[in-house]
Amino acid sequence: MRILQVTNFVSHLQLPVARSIASIVGEKNFRFAAMSKIDPNRVSLGWSDVDNDPWILKTYNSTQDMSKFNDWWDQADAIICGERLFEKMMSRVLNKKICFYMSERWWKPPIGAARILHPKFFKMILKFRELAKNPKFHYLPKGPYASKDIDFLCNLKERKWKWGYFRDNLKFTKKLNNPKPLSKVLWVGRMLSWKRVDTLIYALENLDKQGIKAFLTLVGDGPYRKKLEYLAKRILKPSSYIFIDPIEVHKVSKLMSENDIYVLPSSAYEGWGAVINEAMSSGCAIVASKTAGAAGAMIKNNFNGLLFESGNWRELSFKLRLLIDDKNFGYKLIKEAKHTIENDWSANCAANRFISVANSILSDKLPPIYNNGPMSKA
Repeated sequence: MRILQVTNFVSHLQLPVARSIASIVGEKNFRFAAMSKIDPNRVSLGWSDVDNDPWILKTYNSTQDMSKFNDWWDQADAIICGERLFEKMMSRVLNKKICFYMSERWWKPPIGAARILHPKFFKMILKFRELAKNPKFHYLPKGPYASKDIDFLCNLKERKWKWGYFRDNLKFTKKLNNPKPLSKVLWVGRMLSWKRVDTLIYALENLDKQGIKAFLTLVGDGPYRKKLEYLAKRILKPSSYIFIDPIEVHKVSKLMSENDIYVLPSSAYEGWGAVINEAMSSGCAIVASKTAGAAGAMIKNNFNGLLFESGNWRELSFKLRLLIDDKNFGYKLIKEAKHTIENDWSANCAANRFISVANSILSDKLPPIYNNGPMSKA
């Protein structure tokens, strides 16, 4: 089977699944097409597009690669496309070739579904609705909210499969026997208002008022950093937190393994939140906003992590105290999070499942049924 994966740019968030697919079907049967160069803001945060696997096509950088991309688009047996190339998708499905479109949620707040009022967006939606009628078209929503957003536009029935972001298999170094107390809290990312990092700072202040000791590490940069630094300086003890400049992506997992609790406080604007995948793989207890895509997809409250309402610093503070007061409960969550990644949400699992489902569709057979994780019914 020949597979083409299409995405915006080469990144550590897309390559793990790509490498797994390539290893399964063989490099000659796989291509990964990046449509644009990675933006400077992400480069400043340690992202890189220097990977040169032989199956990568950098269409923005080479007319030859663009030509190869077009050939593969027409000839591949299955396509996974993360770009809104709906006209090309329509041409493909009309030729009775399967196409899987993947995306984060469409109706991110604060604008939400009001985007439909924009003439350009409305025109695009009409194309999508027509495309969705074709039985060769399938959808891979990155999280349950992405799935619900598309339900607003059309009914894809049995052609909607759970998807997300996937990381390389990481070496799990945290010792789970004789657990130590959990008190080191971590956040990593771009410091933007919708990331709600201020919620985490207020939660730490509340813990301190209760006499609960915790240390907060905030890693990253962005337009909101100065405000966060000012807030932390105003309400937290100097010995209880630290701000660290962005670090290279490949160093994040080591930092996570050195901490105890990872918090994702983002608003519903967080389409997925791939740091959750990495934190679960690195041995952190997870506390995440219910509205983040990764949390909705992978976290079961009180089983492999804790969920709270975005923006509710009191609830976040309560959840953190649960972990700090009861290390055994925290390590139970860590163990289950590790199993969740290994059994359902690894890159290799996603690649194998996608290939199995695609093969079944191409052979006009009933696809395998998965109860959880990628390629289970959305």
